[in-house]
Amino acid sequence: MSAESTGLTRGPFTHSMRGALTTLAVLVVARLVLELAGVPPNITRFVSSTVGLLFVAIYVAAIGPLRGGLRKFSQLLLPALILAAWTEAWIILVTIIAAVLRLTRSHFAGPEDYGNWSHLGRHVAGHVIEIGVLFVIVLLLMAVVQILWRWPVTVAPGAMLGVFVIMRFWTEAMGLEPFRTAAWSSTLLVFLSAFYLGGVGVRMGLTQARQLLAPSLVLGWAWRLWVYLATLFAAAVPFFKTHFFDPTRGNIPQRLAGALASNVLEGLIAGLLVWGIAVWIARATQPESTLSQSDT
Repeated sequence: MSAESTGLTRGPFTHSMRGALTTLAVLVVARLVLELAGVPPNITRFVSSTVGLLFVAIYVAAIGPLRGGLRKFSQLLLPALILAAWTEAWIILVTIIAAVLRLTRSHFAGPEDYGNWSHLGRHVAGHVIEIGVLFVIVLLLMAVVQILWRWPVTVAPGAMLGVFVIMRFWTEAMGLEPFRTAAWSSTLLVFLSAFYLGGVGVRMGLTQARQLLAPSLVLGWAWRLWVYLATLFAAAVPFFKTHFFDPTRGNIPQRLAGALASNVLEGLIAGLLVWGIAVWIARATQPESTLSQSDT
């Protein structure tokens, strides 16, 4: 299998992957160090390698076509597997260290792991199984960002929308106050993205209103796709309490189907609003000579 077919070409992308893997390792070690230093759990829990993995996956997919030629879905498989396996490998390593050294302040290993090799083995096996789960999640996030590359102007705002939705979900799941979690409003960001689309689109040759329509709709639907993915995750993992979905109300399949339909409609409406703002900004920022040519 060639390097090009796997998506791991030498050069800038390899360097970026190295940086991504280093970041994930640092997150795991940093959490252990903070726990051993006596930092309260309500603070150390925010140093999450799992959430960091999701952000890194979005980043790698966003820069992949520029630095590593990741333009096909098949080229995402190996990077996604490496990211998931690398993260769990560091968690397993730190778990074994915490169990062997009986690091009682660390959450990585509990008292039941101390000196109990069979229990520790099952604990480690659970993390090995999690590699497959994380691989699927990472691959899905990377695939969404890769689709955005069909409209390059949408990649940056589309990726940031994903980051904001993840942050909103995460902060709610961590039990932060609503006024703090509301700061990660993807609704506000999608309309700020319209200003970006109108300003940057002109520099990328999107000078006419009809040229901005497709990217605007893509951003609207990308936003609702990120939200729907968060809804699915909230339904699948009921112990996370978020505003995205309440599984305790029952009728989960019907409600998920209804949420899908409403998200498609909301994405269309949002896309049209983004289009209006983007056209306005594009016209306001175009040189008069360019504007007169596009009108003719």
